[in-house]
Amino acid sequence: MMMYFRIIILAVLLLFSYFLGQSHCQNKIVTEQVKVVKYVKAQENKIMARAHASKPELLELMRRQQL
Repeated sequence: MMMYFRIIILAVLLLFSYFLGQSHCQNKIVTEQVKVVKYVKAQENKIMARAHASKPELLELMRRQQL
């Protein structure tokens, strides 16, 4: 009887640690997505600040990985 109780406690602890780790991972993913969105907005503002950049100019900047 005691053996089953220990196995159940172990299973519950394993499940708890799994879900805790999963929620931590999701928080990290959301944080990274927020950073990407902020970076994209900053780059977008940089592009919009250029005086009448034409499509070929923008494509050339993208090729040189400056955008």
